[in-house]
Amino acid sequence: MRVRVKLFASFRDIVGKKEEEIEIGDGTTVQMLLEQYIGRFPEMARFREHIILSVNREYGPSRLVLKEGDEVSFLPPVSGG
Repeated sequence: MRVRVKLFASFRDIVGKKEEEIEIGDGTTVQMLLEQYIGRFPEMARFREHIILSVNREYGPSRLVLKEGDEVSFLPPVSGG
């Protein structure tokens, strides 16, 4: 099945694009998808504990199982002061 992945800020820089459509297997969770990206782009690993994940523009648990056509966003941690 296919899902759209949107990448923001430093993730966009690491991956080299702001979004892509990718093929994933049935039963893939948001966390599993994130781990696939970390495997492809190891620089993302330094953000692993603080990545903000959303599916279809709603924040949710990383154990959520993805469905055909879902839109997944990876947002790096935001700092401010």
